[in-house]
Amino acid sequence: MLPSIASPRIAIVGAGAIGTTLAARLAGAGYTVSVLARGDSLAAIKRKGVCLIDQQGQHTASVIAADNGGELGKQDIVFLCTKAHSVPSLLPQLQPLFGQHTCVVPMVNGTPWWLLMDAVEPCAANTAPIETVHIKAVDPEGELVRCLPASAIIGCVVYISAHLQAPGVAISNTPPRLIVGDIVAKPDAADSRMEALINVLETGGIATRHTQRIRDAVWSKIAANLTSNPLSVMTGTTLAQLYSHPSLQKVVSQLFEETHLTAKAYGGRLEMTLQELLDLGERMGAVRTSMLQDYQQGRALELAAIVEGVIELADRKRIPVPTIKSILHLTRYFEDSALRQSHAHGGKENS
Repeated sequence: MLPSIASPRIAIVGAGAIGTTLAARLAGAGYTVSVLARGDSLAAIKRKGVCLIDQQGQHTASVIAADNGGELGKQDIVFLCTKAHSVPSLLPQLQPLFGQHTCVVPMVNGTPWWLLMDAVEPCAANTAPIETVHIKAVDPEGELVRCLPASAIIGCVVYISAHLQAPGVAISNTPPRLIVGDIVAKPDAADSRMEALINVLETGGIATRHTQRIRDAVWSKIAANLTSNPLSVMTGTTLAQLYSHPSLQKVVSQLFEETHLTAKAYGGRLEMTLQELLDLGERMGAVRTSMLQDYQQGRALELAAIVEGVIELADRKRIPVPTIKSILHLTRYFEDSALRQSHAHGGKENS
């Protein structure tokens, strides 16, 4: 339960497109919002706050900004809005944010590190070996499973299309939508912590759906990510182009089926059919995936979370996923080429 339901202290870790969008909406709704950022983003947010430009216009809000979690202190809600591969290295900065009642909401792409964590918390109860629950692709040393108890985590699936126009300035042309759910069973169906979180998000203008089967929503988003992000890098296409072209649809179909079989092996159910995914993707219009945006800017790609995590889980169950593995190798080639070119021109990875 959040101790400060009326005015919770909210920290947003990461000032990319999603973090900036969330900060602008929640701070604009009157909440006390802190942003853990660095570099140009930190300087820009300290100087002029955060800004969101969407279909309703321009929204600017002041937030507390720091590059050290110790400066922010304990929070009621912590939204993790960084790239998935960055989360383990951020643990020292995250620890000062966590108190006894802190609610952690990972808003990361791809396979979440908590996917196999269930009612048993191996670190706290020491009743199950960590190898059974940690996913090496996204939590190489099992640090996240050890340090973040399942009871503190609320699973979240993000449907927010946004990009950064400049540090601290996000642009989004579609209504934001989230799906949330506890990752462990709660004895009391009426969870005040969940109610408080949903109230915060909806007050900020973010449509939020609560589900008792958050892993089904996660697997569905994994299918959407895996069928679009890598292919968008190789083809340079928007979502509408990718999901409507007959040749690409055939590859999407194979990726979708392999993901479906892997999800099924872990008790997951996809919330959409292949045709529904194709129709939804085409309706998204001229949207570039986050992976395509990273590729075009010479950044490292989220292949570990979006692709390698699924391969790891499939291999554990001996499920063949040849198309997913081929897509990984091809996209790695594109990533390596982009990073070499970026380094040759004196560029550096941003996050």
